[in-house]
Amino acid sequence: MKQWPLPREQVTAIDKFFADRLAAGHVRESTSPHSSPTFCVRKATGGWRKVHAFNKLNAATVPAQTPIPRKDVIIDGMSKSTIFSSMDLMDGFYQILMRERDIPYTAVSTPSGML
Repeated sequence: MKQWPLPREQVTAIDKFFADRLAAGHVRESTSPHSSPTFCVRKATGGWRKVHAFNKLNAATVPAQTPIPRKDVIIDGMSKSTIFSSMDLMDGFYQILMRERDIPYTAVSTPSGML
């Protein structure tokens, strides 16, 4: 799917975001025959949230049938633990490892190229 025209403010936000992700090694340039367009929506704080229109990819994806564990079962399993940690992953979706063969399906088009 081709990237559609965007307001200059969104183009600037998208370009900066992906330049930072590219420098961090979270994304790489792509020549995939598949891609989804990128756009922005305004956050309540005034910044921009980057969005990828993965509609076609989602339509072709078979949903996982793995049950989600109940909260009380997880908490009970942690009751005898002595070490806990928490973290806040900024832009966490860009830090999830993916099978090499699946990467071409998640290519995104931006006003400046494809990643």
